[in-house]
Amino acid sequence: MIGNVAMDIWIHTGVGPVVKYKDDCNVFHSPVAGGKFQAGDFSYNYNRTESLHRISSLGIPWHDKKGDPDFLFTQVYIGFLWDLPNCSVSLPPEKLARFRERVYIFMDAYEGHQCPLREVDHIHSSLCYITFVYLDGRSHLPSISNFAASFGQDEHVVRYPPKLMMTDLQWWLAVLSKSPLCIRLLRLRGLVQDHQIFVNMSTSWRIGILISEIWAAFHLKPEWKIPGYDICWLEALTIELLFYMLEALNFCDTILLVHSNSQGAIEAFKKGCCPNWHINLVLRRSFPIMSHAFISLIFQYIESKSNPADSISRGNLSPPSQSFSLSFDLSDKIAAVLVHA
Repeated sequence: MIGNVAMDIWIHTGVGPVVKYKDDCNVFHSPVAGGKFQAGDFSYNYNRTESLHRISSLGIPWHDKKGDPDFLFTQVYIGFLWDLPNCSVSLPPEKLARFRERVYIFMDAYEGHQCPLREVDHIHSSLCYITFVYLDGRSHLPSISNFAASFGQDEHVVRYPPKLMMTDLQWWLAVLSKSPLCIRLLRLRGLVQDHQIFVNMSTSWRIGILISEIWAAFHLKPEWKIPGYDICWLEALTIELLFYMLEALNFCDTILLVHSNSQGAIEAFKKGCCPNWHINLVLRRSFPIMSHAFISLIFQYIESKSNPADSISRGNLSPPSQSFSLSFDLSDKIAAVLVHA
């Protein structure tokens, strides 16, 4: 509460913007004409000493290491290193080393050995935290959360970590050991754009996608049905194909509205991971495209009877619009079961 009062006083006295999470807060300032505090070629209305003076009546024992008198362009906030001029965020080197060591210690201690729930929860929460920077890592978390769920919240049980989980941890260890460090770029994507994007999957024919006046249809080969490939997987695959189309059509730096009736796939793409192994692989292939092109999707549910892509998914391949020319190669796994109509 006292921290929130400090924020209110700062904002009221013209200090800002300010950001706060628990006891971690950062104060910014911007150049102004005629400011009485000089820094380099610019003048400002306040420096660190002046900003703290404005909340001095609260008697907050400010830590010497909190904040910086020079208002540097790179700052650590909520455990991440923010580079303002380059619009990027990464893990500070010391924190990266700590997370990498945490993964290594877990693997060294429990590969081939039983482990308790508290250790699984600890490594899982740590990796969930850093997926803010390592976006692709979200699809490498379900094996850990599934293993944690197998304990049934019994803290006295010990279990052997499954091979899939150790494989995902090996992926994390390799990623956290890479040089140079992983950096997440931050770009403005503007308001949500409605390009009349509709996707649909029907059991009678299969997949239909409509982007404005451009449509695409895919049907499955007779031998498509293998263990794990079900209707939910098809719904997720439909959105993966949409990403390939968006990339081929040069969409980037944008937030797109997508109409779909696939609730399960919508939730999976919102979270970036899924307990289902095959759907999780779809997400794993899709998210690098999203990250590279800076595309975000906002989903809106639509009933099949109102969905313009429904007729395409049922084999009506002559809508009054343009057929999409397949300009990307389907992965071997997709091409083995799917055909572009």
